[in-house]
Amino acid sequence: MLEILQQLPIREWNAIKRWWRDNYATTDWPDTDTITLAIDVVVLEEQLRRHHFEDASGWSLKYRGEVLNMRRPAGVAVDGTPMEDHLRARPVDGGLEINGHVEANRWEAQEAHVHQKGLTWLGERELRIILEECGIDVKKLES
Repeated sequence: MLEILQQLPIREWNAIKRWWRDNYATTDWPDTDTITLAIDVVVLEEQLRRHHFEDASGWSLKYRGEVLNMRRPAGVAVDGTPMEDHLRARPVDGGLEINGHVEANRWEAQEAHVHQKGLTWLGERELRIILEECGIDVKKLES
């Protein structure tokens, strides 16, 4: 089985996904609470990865201008649905504007995820908590 997988054209598949996402799965930046931090995207990504976030850009909508799209498992909802935290960032005025939401886990609750059942946008307070739990000094970096 591994030999079969090793023969798949993974690079081409990823290029097709990127093209499809850029052309058919891109939408406007949502009008929701955000935090703007004076932080480099590479530094933000490294810090989030240290706290179990992973790239989510291959399997999600693209918000115009986003430079970071990361998710991590976030426990279960009251009804037992597996959930995930989902953060995105885009450059603004020398910093990064960050938004986020909690939603049904894309891998374990696909139908709920696609139909946005349980999706909740994070307010500034919740964004601050997640970022601070990931070791980011929000107060110091706010712009």
